Order: sequence, then structure tokens, then C-alpha cells
Amino acid sequence: MAVKQNNSTVEVLEGRQLLSGTPWGAQAKLIGQDLVAQQFPQLTGKGESIAIIDSGVDYNHPSLGGGWGKKVVGGWDFQSNDADPMSSSYAHGTGTAAMAAADGYDFKGYHYQGIAPGVKIIALRENSSSGVAAALKWVIANKKKYNIVSLNFTDFSGWSKATGISIKASLNTLASMGVYASAPSGNSGQTGGVSSYAGEAVVGSVVTKSDSVSGFTNRGAGLDFLTPADKITLPYYDVGKKKAIYTDAGFGTSFAAPQIAGAAALLRQINPGFSNAQITSILTTSAVQKYDSKTHRSYPRLNLYAAVRLAYQQSGKAIPPVVNPTPTPKPTPTPTPKPTPKPTPKPTPKPTPKPSDGVSTSTAITIGSNTVVQVEDFKSGGEGVAYHDTDSKNSGGNNYRPGTGVDVVGASDQSSTRSVGVTKAGEWLKYDVKVTTAGTYNVEFRVASKGAGGQFHLEVDGKNVTGTMNVKDTKNWKTYASLVKTGVNLSAGNHTLRLVFDKIGAGGGTGDFNLMRFVKTGVPVKTPTTTTPKPVVSSRYKVVNLAAGAATTIQAENFDLGANGVAYKDMSGANEGAQYRKTSVDIQKTLDAGGGYDLSSVKAGEWLNYSVNVTKAGTFNIDTRVATSFSGGSFHLEIDGKNVTGSLKFTNTGGFEKWATVRKAGVKIAAGKHTIKLVIDSSGGHKVAANINWIKFS
Repeated sequence: MAVKQNNSTVEVLEGRQLLSGTPWGAQAKLIGQDLVAQQFPQLTGKGESIAIIDSGVDYNHPSLGGGWGKKVVGGWDFQSNDADPMSSSYAHGTGTAAMAAADGYDFKGYHYQGIAPGVKIIALRENSSSGVAAALKWVIANKKKYNIVSLNFTDFSGWSKATGISIKASLNTLASMGVYASAPSGNSGQTGGVSSYAGEAVVGSVVTKSDSVSGFTNRGAGLDFLTPADKITLPYYDVGKKKAIYTDAGFGTSFAAPQIAGAAALLRQINPGFSNAQITSILTTSAVQKYDSKTHRSYPRLNLYAAVRLAYQQSGKAIPPVVNPTPTPKPTPTPTPKPTPKPTPKPTPKPTPKPSDGVSTSTAITIGSNTVVQVEDFKSGGEGVAYHDTDSKNSGGNNYRPGTGVDVVGASDQSSTRSVGVTKAGEWLKYDVKVTTAGTYNVEFRVASKGAGGQFHLEVDGKNVTGTMNVKDTKNWKTYASLVKTGVNLSAGNHTLRLVFDKIGAGGGTGDFNLMRFVKTGVPVKTPTTTTPKPVVSSRYKVVNLAAGAATTIQAENFDLGANGVAYKDMSGANEGAQYRKTSVDIQKTLDAGGGYDLSSVKAGEWLNYSVNVTKAGTFNIDTRVATSFSGGSFHLEIDGKNVTGSLKFTNTGGFEKWATVRKAGVKIAAGKHTIKLVIDSSGGHKVAANINWIKFS
């Protein structure tokens, strides 16, 4: 039967639980939930509660406790004004509760569970904005009693203005109390932005198999996260037959949002002191960016595994060692004597095919007294086994390891021509090694980074042996420097190394990693000579002549030619708008008067250079064309390195395609050639600051 859910339909199919021991389902693998469950079995949200403000919850469902007081331990029905929040007429809330907190179950040969299966559920039944407002006040009053750390709510009235003030005030109060709120973006496929009360994470959906933005998802400005909620499996409730069921055809942003509430509970278990802003930052930084061609924007898709690892790192706690279950030994059968067969001629052996992922270490690397391990020569194996990369595509531009998602880049350092770049927090690489002689070793890492702040560490057999290593600012992604960890004890024999990237630096990545050199204490080191590449310079993209008394417009997308960090600085590393130029600057088509293109979703730390020739000196007015849904961000313009405008503010224009002009009057510019630099100073606490169309001099 079909059940309406948030202006969409979910086909509910009756199913049954199967035996355990089955492989994880696609939706879990997509976000690394399987890796979290396997490597962090203690991380379930135990001792915490999540409030589900929705249509009620079937607390008798076997995946939701199998009875009142087991998993669903409290709540209220704001429709009938009693203490029984059973979903007797609409099963929507059962599905949302299950995505956040269902116990593990098997269905059609695959395993599933809620994001935080160890939490308790607080079920608050409502069917209107006024019900949401009342339920939020209930959570405020009972937060301490149940240790409510997060909540998910669905506003069936559609973001009511009448009760909006009350809801917004309650969300702010709950945030100050350490309760993280999430809500669905809606299912009508709108692309002009999403509605919210500004105090909750608004969540949309991706298609499970293709990992692309679902067509029904409302999106645009204000969409905070994406999670798999299109063609998914979840526990549900057959209202007509009054029985618990499962479905493998669920869809809707209502089932996407509670996954963020569950993720917040896991992060709060790691560090109860995390603020809501810190949780949002961790989830955003560790996420996989998914580009949407309809809005020409990218949105962060939940990467639960990377988020958990980053949360441990940011809380200052050691990441727990990987737990590998001990297999149950099978009894050895008594062999039956067989007659001695006649010798059969051995066939000519066929050559062993090369691995599909290029040159790789199928055998252990021998570590002697002075051994180099090339970082790109990680072991053979798939995602989550030999390596973990936050996307499935090699975006480094070097096809050395085809078939893997590890980003291999070109390099020129100590006779090496390749490195691993575009490194992000939570990613890692494994290496099988054989140490010939036990002893104390110094480990040297060759790393390049434009900007400091990146952090990483090295593990041996699951133990962190280096502590946190801080990446230096080498001023260029092609200039490498050495980081050395002394006094690493290695026993003789076979070991597994794991190079773990913990934190992204100011340049947008942890660093570019060339090699690891293991030198036994007392062995002299002969370091090859490193040739520092010649500095890369930029050049003008289009000729722009300025003259006092004449109006000249520079289109923002016509910045200088040159590399990222030379002619411009872009934090995303890819043209998320996929328009106009093949650079990493985000460019999209504009709806501003005159059409053309604009810079999309600029953010703090980004900048662009423009080469101009002033044919007539004088005093100029400088107008910058901007559009944004936010206030609080700022930018400035420099001429030859000097700030000539002071801080200019981004003020909410009514949307990212609602345009306004910011003016700085009275700027004196001398005749001759100059470099104008547009610098984004602040995003005002938001993920992005604004869109920018042009700069006019008059």
C-alpha cells in the first residue's frame, strides 16, 4: 500500500527479518556506517536519547525495542493529549525513528541498522506547527531527565509563520543546552532554497546507488546536508494491518534528516562538550561534496566514518584501535587415506595478470637500515580495506592507481614523480611491511603544502607511533619539506602501517605526501638533493584598460591565468559550477541582468587576481555586484598588495540570485599596470558568503 510522506509516496512492502551474518546494505556502505560499526563497536549512542517529533512511533516494532520502555522510553501525544505516542494512523514517525536509532536487522540478504542503535527514543506525536512548538518546549523541560542530545522534527504544516517565533526561540534554547536539531528539506523538488527556522540542520536526500542528489529534494541556499534516503530499506508500520513491517522502497527527505540527528549523538558520545557549531563543522569538513547541476551548487553528503575519526582527533582523544573479531575455529576432520595418484604433468604456468589498480604492493615491503616507501605504493585491495578515500574518483590527475579513489598527483622531489594529494581528514592508506632488524628508527615524511595547519599520524599494527604530526607551510604544493619523527621502535617481522590524514590545513588539504623514509638509528642518511621549482607566475586573462572618468566593468569570472594559489585561491579544489573555465574556481550561469556568469558560493580565504592597465590616473568609484541569503560576511579589494577599500560587508540581498551593488567611493589609482585582488575575508559564520557577478570602476 502507498503511504503519503511529506508530499511524496513510499511503497511499503511487507518483509521479514533474516538470519544475522549478512553483508551490509548499500545505504550503510555509502556513508561508511559499516566501517563505524566494525571498527568502533563501542560507539552506538548508549546512555543518550534522541527526540523524534513526528507522527508517533511504533514502539512495539522488533527493531525499535519490541515494547514500551525498552527503546522508546518516554514521550507525549500532542494530538490526543496523553502519554501514549503510538503511530496508530500514520507510520511516518516509525520510519524516521528507525533511521536514527533502529537495532540491527537483516532484510533480503543485507544488514541494516539505525545510525545510533544504542540510544533511547523519546517519541513526541504531533501533526502541525503548533504541535512542533509544544514538543520543543517539552524537550527543553525534559532534556536533563532523559539526556536528550539531539532531535529530529517534521513540520507537517510547512514552516508556519504563526508559530515560527516560538519554534525558533526553542531551537536556540536547545542549542545552548547541547541538543542538536535536524529537519527534512521537503520533497517537492524546489531549487530556489529551503525553508527553515535557522536553528536546525536542514537535510536532503541522495539516491543510494548513484550517490547523486535526489530529484525530489528541495535544495538551494540553506540546505546543510545530504544523506541516502532514496530507494532505501527501513523498518516501517502497516497501519491497516496493525503490524510491524520492513520496506526496501523508502524515499523522502524525512528519512534523510534523522540520520544527522543520529550522527550528532555519536559525536556527542565521543565528546559531550562539542557545541552544535562544532558538530556541524565536523560533519561538513568530513563530508563528500556532491555537485547538483540544477542549482550549480555542491552540498555535503554525510561521511559517517570520516566524521567519527575527525571527532576523535578534534576532541584530543586517541582513535581506538581497530577491533578484529576472532573467528571461531572449525574442527579439523580426520583425513581419509587416499590411494597415491600417478604423477600428472604440470601445465605451463600462465603469467600472473597485473592488478587492476596499477603498480601496487602485493607482497610486503622490506624495511632495512635505510628504506624509502613511496606513499602512492599502498597495498592492493579495495576501499575500506587497503585505503579509505572520501570519494570514489582519482581527482589528482595522475592515473598511476586506476580503479582506486586515491588522488595521485604529479611531483618532482627526490627523484619521485608522483605523490598522493588532495588529502582530506579521515582518509588513510595501508602498507604491508617486513622489518628485517628490530630497533629504533627515525621516520621521515616528505610533504608539500600551501598553508599550514594540516595534521596526520602513522600507525603500526593499529598503534599510533608518531603522535600528531603538524604539516609545515612550504608555500607551494610542488615544494616538499621533511618532517621527522625520531625514536620509533619496530620489532622484526611483518607489520601493517597505516598513514592517517587527521586534519585539513589552510590550503584545503592535509598535504601532498611523497614518501616515508625509515632509517635505523646510527645509520648515516644521504638525502638526495631537492630542486626547488621555479616560482609559477600568473598572466592576464583578458586585457582590461581603466581610465578615470570612464566606466569599465571587469567580469568576476575573468580572473588571471595561473594555478590555484597563484592567480586565485579556491577552497573546494574543483569548479563546482562546471561552467566557463577549466579551473577550480566555482563559476555558474547567472540570472542577473545581462546574463553571463558569476562566481558561485565564495567563502572565507578565497581570492582572485585581475591584471589591469590604468591609462588615465585619477579617483575611481568601485562597485561590486553581489547576491546572498546571508549577512555578516565581508570582503575587500587590493591594488598591488595594498587594501584600498577597507572591509566591505555582504548584506542579505534576499537570495543568491537577488542582486545588489556594494560601492566604495574615492579610490585613487595611479597610471600604469596593476594587479587588483578580490579577497573574501569572512563568511559570517556560514558555509559560503555570496555570489559575485562583476566589479565596475567608474
